[in-house]
Amino acid sequence: MAIKARSFKDARSQAKSNPELAWWVFMRLSGTALVVLTLFHIFKNYIFVDEASWDYEKIASSYADWWNKLYLLALLGLGLMHGANGMRYIIDDATAKNRVARFWAKAIVNTLIGAVFVFGILALVVKIPIPGVDTP
Repeated sequence: MAIKARSFKDARSQAKSNPELAWWVFMRLSGTALVVLTLFHIFKNYIFVDEASWDYEKIASSYADWWNKLYLLALLGLGLMHGANGMRYIIDDATAKNRVARFWAKAIVNTLIGAVFVFGILALVVKIPIPGVDTP
């Protein structure tokens, strides 16, 4: 079950296992990292740049940059893991007495999160041809 502590000392006393405590710490660290990554994403794409100047070539060339791909992969991976762990807490609370419902709910949620992660990686890795640059 979810740890409902506000400090590490309380979390350590409430944790039934070391993995549960590690997930509690992960939620705090990933939440902080997601705030920083999201704010950087907003500033980089909407505040420092005029949205009207973005076109297909500019977006495709930004996806070609490996630093941008790593950044987006970190944002995708952390966001999905943070969300998956949050869903685990919700499912555990909602299905505390029904083990079968808990199993199927977690199976469905984890399958959907895995599919989103795979398609997100494919979107980052697959080469987007830039007209005039990649065409012979």
